Amino acid sequence: MKFLFRESRKDSDSNLPREKLALYVPKSFVRFFRKRYLEKKDRYLSLEKNLVSARMPFSVPKYLAVSIFYPLVMLPVFFFVSYIIAGYVGFVYATHTGRISPTIQGDINFLSNLQLGSYIQKPDVAVVETMTLILLTVILFYTARKVILLYPAIVKSQRKSKIDSSLPHVVNIMLGMSKGGSSLLEIIRTIAEETTITGEVGREFAVIFRDVEVFHKDIISAMRYVATTTPSTKLSEFLEDLIGIVEGGGKLSEFLEFKSTHYLEEKERFHEIFVNSLEIMAEVYVAIFVVAPLFILIVLVVMGMMGQEIQLLSKLIVYLYMPVGGVMFIWLIRSMVMEETSGWLAGKFIPVFVKARIIKNGRNPLFRRKEGAAVVLHKVINNIKSILSIDFILRNPEYTILLTLPAAVIVAAYLYLSFNLRVESLLGTIYLIAILPYVIFYEYRSYMLRKFENDLPEFLKQLGSLNESGLTIVNALKVLSTTDLGSLTREVRNIRKDIEWGKLITEAFHRFDERIGSPVVSKVVSILVKALESTDNVKAAIFTAANDAEIYLDFRKRVASEMFVYTVIVYVTFSVFLFTIVVLNQNFISVFGNISTSTNLPGTYFTFPSPQLLTGLFYHATLINGFFSGIVAGVMGSGSMRAGLKHSLTMVVATVLAFKFFLGVGF
Repeated sequence: MKFLFRESRKDSDSNLPREKLALYVPKSFVRFFRKRYLEKKDRYLSLEKNLVSARMPFSVPKYLAVSIFYPLVMLPVFFFVSYIIAGYVGFVYATHTGRISPTIQGDINFLSNLQLGSYIQKPDVAVVETMTLILLTVILFYTARKVILLYPAIVKSQRKSKIDSSLPHVVNIMLGMSKGGSSLLEIIRTIAEETTITGEVGREFAVIFRDVEVFHKDIISAMRYVATTTPSTKLSEFLEDLIGIVEGGGKLSEFLEFKSTHYLEEKERFHEIFVNSLEIMAEVYVAIFVVAPLFILIVLVVMGMMGQEIQLLSKLIVYLYMPVGGVMFIWLIRSMVMEETSGWLAGKFIPVFVKARIIKNGRNPLFRRKEGAAVVLHKVINNIKSILSIDFILRNPEYTILLTLPAAVIVAAYLYLSFNLRVESLLGTIYLIAILPYVIFYEYRSYMLRKFENDLPEFLKQLGSLNESGLTIVNALKVLSTTDLGSLTREVRNIRKDIEWGKLITEAFHRFDERIGSPVVSKVVSILVKALESTDNVKAAIFTAANDAEIYLDFRKRVASEMFVYTVIVYVTFSVFLFTIVVLNQNFISVFGNISTSTNLPGTYFTFPSPQLLTGLFYHATLINGFFSGIVAGVMGSGSMRAGLKHSLTMVVATVLAFKFFLGVGF
C-alpha cells in the first residue's frame, strides 16, 4: 500500500514514549497544600505510595490541589443536579402531606410545580427542598473529591493485574536476549522502550533505566527502588531474585529459564481461577441485569394497577439502572480480560495526508505553483485509493464507520420523511447500517488472524529445527519458503523476498509484524528481533518464542471454549427476556387498552397504566438489554468489545423484528 507516513510521537532525545500532559491547577492551591503536606506528612503517606506505584506524574501537594480545584469547577453542575432532585423531593413530600391530590399525582411535572406550584409556598416544603439542595450539593462535592483521591489506588490496582499478566512474556523476551549475549542493562533498556509489547512492565523497567542513565544510580539500587514501589508483588519478587543473581554472580540465562518455567506453572493455576471468576460474573450478570429488571418491571406494572406512581421508578430502571449497570459490568469484565494490542513501537506508523514538499535547487516555488497543485492532487487521490482499498479496510475496519454512519443517517432521514418511522426504528436502522460493514470486515480479519496465529508455533519450531541442524536463519527461511506452511506460506515468502532485496532480517521480521498486525506475532517478533540483534545463534530464542506463542494460544482456546457456554446462556436469557416481554404485552398489557376509566373499589384506588406507555417502556428495556448483553457476550467470550458487536447487532435486530411482527410496534 502506498501511504505517506509519520512516526508515532516520541521525545526528541529519547526513544521512550512522551508522557501525557499534566492537569492544570492554580499555583496558589499547590502552595496551600504544600504547607499542609509538610506539616503532616504521615497523614498523606498512603496517597504518596499510591501515586508512586501508579507512576502518576504528580506530587502529593499538587494532587491534593487537583482534588479540590476540579470539584470546585464542577460545583455549578452539582448544584443544578441537586436542584432538580430537591424539586422532586419537595414534590413527593407535598404529595404525602396532602398538598397535592394523589389522583393527579401522575399528571404533574415536578419541575413545573417547583417553579409555579402553590405548594412551594408552604414553609415546611421550602425547608425540605433547601435542606435537600444543600445536602446533595455537599455530598456530590465530597464524593467527587474522594473519587479523585481514590483514583491513584484504582490505577495501582489495574497496573498490578496488567503487570502480572505481561510479566511471563517479558521474562521470555529477557531469556531470548540473555541467551543471545545481551547485557542486563541492554535488556532493561529494550523492555523499557518497547512498551507496546511489554506494557506496564515496560513502564516499570523505564524507571530503572531512567535512574541508571539520568540519575546515575547503580543498577542494583535502581532495581531495588522499583521492587519496593511497584504495585505487583510478582514483579517485586522477580526483581529481588534478579538482584540476588546479579550480586551473587549467577548466570542470568539459567535464572530466567527457571522463572519462565515457574510462570508457566503459575499460568496454569491462574487459568482455572480466571475461568471460575468469569463463570461467576456471567451468572451475576444474568441475575442482576437480565432477570432482576424484568421481574421489577412486572412488579411495577402490578403496583401501577393498585394506584401507585410507577412511571418515574420504571424509567429509572430502564434508562438509568440498565445502561449504567451494563457499562459498569462491561468495565469490570474488561479489567479482568485485558484486550491485547499489537504493535512494535519502533516500526509502527500511521497514515497522514501532508508531506513536506521538496524544492529543487535554483527553482522558485512561485513558478511551480501549478505543478505543485497537480502533485498534491495526485497524492491525495492516491491516498484516497489506498484508504478505499480492501487491504486497508481489513486492517482498519473502524474506518468503514466514517462512510457508513453518514449513509445510515441519510437513509434514516429518508425513511422518517417517507414513512414517519418511530425513533427506535430509526436508531435501529442507523445502528444496523453503520455497524454491519464494520462487523463483517472485523470478523473476517479476526478469522484470518486466528489462522495466522495457529500456524505460527509450527513455523517457529521448523525454523528452530533447521537452525539447530546448522542452517543460518536466512537459509532456513529460504528452505521454509518452498514448503507448505498453511496460511503463513505467502508471508514467509515475503520475508525471503525482503531479505533478497537487501533488507536486514530484523527489518523483514518487522515488516512481517506490520503486515499481520497480531498481538501474538508481535510478541514472537519482539523475542526474535532482539535475539537476532545480539547473536546469530538464536535457536534458543526461537524455541522460546514458539513455546510462548503456543502457551498463549492454548490458554485463549480453552477460555473461548469454556466461555462459549456462557455466551449461549446470554443468548438464552435474552431470548427469555424478549419472549416474556412479548407475551406480557400480548396477553396482559393490551387488556388495559379496553379499560377507559379508573375503577374505585371500597378501600382501594385502581388505575390502569397506559398500554402505549408500558409497551414503549418494555420496548426500550429490551433494546437496551439486547445491546449490552451482546457486548457482554463478546467481552466474556473473546475479551473484546468489538467482538461483541455482532451479538449486540443480532439482539437489537431481533428485538425490532419481534416487536414489529408480534406487537405491531417498531415501524
